Amino acid sequence: MQLSANTTAPYEDPLFQIDWDAVDHQCWWLPPDALSLAGVPEFEALPLADRQRLSHCEYLHLLQTGLWLEALFVERLALLAWRSGDPHTRAAYLREIREEAGHSLMFVELIRRSGIALALPQSAGVRLGHALGRWIPPGSALFWAMVVIGEELPNRLNRQLQRGVEDVTLSSVVFRIARIHSRDEAMHAALARRQCEEATRRSAPWRLALLSRVLAPMLGAFTRHVHYPPAPVYETAGLRPARRWRALALRNPVRRALARQTAAPTLEFLRRIGWNLRQDDAARHP
Repeated sequence: MQLSANTTAPYEDPLFQIDWDAVDHQCWWLPPDALSLAGVPEFEALPLADRQRLSHCEYLHLLQTGLWLEALFVERLALLAWRSGDPHTRAAYLREIREEAGHSLMFVELIRRSGIALALPQSAGVRLGHALGRWIPPGSALFWAMVVIGEELPNRLNRQLQRGVEDVTLSSVVFRIARIHSRDEAMHAALARRQCEEATRRSAPWRLALLSRVLAPMLGAFTRHVHYPPAPVYETAGLRPARRWRALALRNPVRRALARQTAAPTLEFLRRIGWNLRQDDAARHP
């Protein structure tokens, strides 16, 4: 089985593909319509600099989430590579580890250069995902289903950045990071989908029904974590009281629509291959 299409392309270190001296705080790091408070009257009335500051903090929240996910994924992939007796399979896993490490180095460098101290993610989705990620056997159907979720949801929000908005100046550095990350994540997600489909096919229906009860809350919690940053993100952005601003985000219909749109293809895929998930499992009220 071909695990990765990227078997012969030479590896390019992403750290050397970015002009780090071009980091600019006087522009958007996420398009304004991709922010959790997009369309909220109280937010839209704020000065431009305040709204852009939130875009910096929300993008860094995505990077912190990426660092957590990739650390967990690399740990599990390393175990799969070690266990594999097939040199091609082992090499494919090791290539993914190399690419994920490159992403993490990009994220760390931008976080460092941002000058913004953002707390590590501590949401319920992160705690649940971390506990399950360490407990679930790597290579199992549930493992690959969680990888699909972890790869695809943040990447779709990341692609909102690349789409851009007319008359909006986006950071060239952030745009480049997003482009490199999305390119690699598309291949990683394709691998995860293939592995998930095969592992799911091997699972007995009764077992899949039980595992679906574990996956459903994980999908909902992770969707909420990605789309509704915790209060410290608003606090760091200078929006106080932070809990009030997060409450406005939680009630924001624009954000809810984007969260549903982002999760829909992943939910559709999992349901199609046999997971017992409801249409609203990824869109419940946070």
